[in-house]
Amino acid sequence: MVCIAILNWNGCDDTSACLESLLKGTYGDYFIIVGDNGSEDGSLDRLYAAFGNEETGMSGNKAITAYVRDRCGQKTRIHRTKLGEETYPEVHAKDIILYDLKENNGFSKANNLMVRFGAHYRPDCFLLLNNDTVAESDFLEKLVRFGALYPEYKVLTPLILYFRDRKTVWNGGGRIRWGFRKYHYKDQDISQVREQDFIPCSFITGCCMLFTPDVLTEDGRIFTEKFFYGEEDFELALRLKRQKTGMACVTGSVIYHKVGASVSRHPSETGPVYIHYLNRLIDVRDHMGRISYPFYKAVLCATLAMYLHKAFRMPLTRIAGFIRTLLRDASSLDCVPKDYCLRIFRDGVPD
Repeated sequence: MVCIAILNWNGCDDTSACLESLLKGTYGDYFIIVGDNGSEDGSLDRLYAAFGNEETGMSGNKAITAYVRDRCGQKTRIHRTKLGEETYPEVHAKDIILYDLKENNGFSKANNLMVRFGAHYRPDCFLLLNNDTVAESDFLEKLVRFGALYPEYKVLTPLILYFRDRKTVWNGGGRIRWGFRKYHYKDQDISQVREQDFIPCSFITGCCMLFTPDVLTEDGRIFTEKFFYGEEDFELALRLKRQKTGMACVTGSVIYHKVGASVSRHPSETGPVYIHYLNRLIDVRDHMGRISYPFYKAVLCATLAMYLHKAFRMPLTRIAGFIRTLLRDASSLDCVPKDYCLRIFRDGVPD
C-alpha cells in the first residue's frame, strides 16, 4: 500500500481538486493523509464538508469518520485527527485522513510529521504530493510498477507539466554537480523528451516524490528540518547522492502543477532571495569539502550579484552589503529557523 501525503495551507480549493484527481486513479491500493499546516481559511472543515457525509465512529477529540460520496463505484472513508491527540483509525484503500497540524510548521517539518504518522500503517512506500497538482489517472500505477521492476531506484518522480500549458515540462528531475542543480527538459515541449521509460536523476523535487521507507532517516524523517523555507529537496538530493541512492523520473507517469499557487507573498521582495541563498550556502557547506567550498561560495556570490542587479536594479553598494551580510550569516548559522525567516520576510535584509 502507498501512503500519499498532501500538505495543505490555506489551499482548500486546490487540495479538493487534487483529491478528486487521485480518487479517479486506476491504482487503488493507497490511503491519503492531508496535513493542514495551520490554515486560516477553515480548510479542514471545508474539506470534510465537501467530501464527507453520513458521520460514523467517534467524536470529540477522537477520530471522526465519515463516508466520502460515491466515486468510481466505491465508497471511501474520511477520518479526522490532530497533532498531539493522534488516533490511528483502521484504513482501507482510498481512505482519507485529515490531520490537523495546528500551526504552520514549514514544508519540511510538516511532511515529516505526516510521514511519521503514516509509518504507523507500515506502507510499502510513501508519496509526497503538492496540493496544487492534478494527476493523470494512471500516474501512480506507472510509478509503482516502475519501482517494482527497478528496485535500485528508491526515489521516483513523474514527469511534471505546467497545469496551464499541458504540453510544457515544468520538472523532470535533474542533476546536481558541484553544488549546482540543472533540471531535465525545463520549459521544453513534452515532445522533446527523448527517454521512453525513465531519466536517471540526482535531484527530485519535493512537489511529487515516491520513495521507499528505507530512504528515511533513523528517526523517521525524509527531510532535514534545518530550513524552515525551502532547500529541503536540495539537501535530500545531496544526502542521497552521497549514499549512492538511485533516483529517476518515470517519463510515462504525468501530473500537472499549478506553479506558484502555493507560494506566499512577502512584504520584502528580496527577503525570499536572501533566505534561498543563505539556505544554499549552509547546505552546501555541510556537504562539500573545505577546499572546494570557498570556490563554490565565490561563484555563487558572483551569480547572486548579477541576479540582484538584473532583477531588482540594485546599486553596487547595496549588492555589496547584501552579500556581506549573507556571508556573515552563512558562516555563523547552522540552521535557518522559522522566526529568522519570518523576520527577514517582514523587515528585509539587515545591514
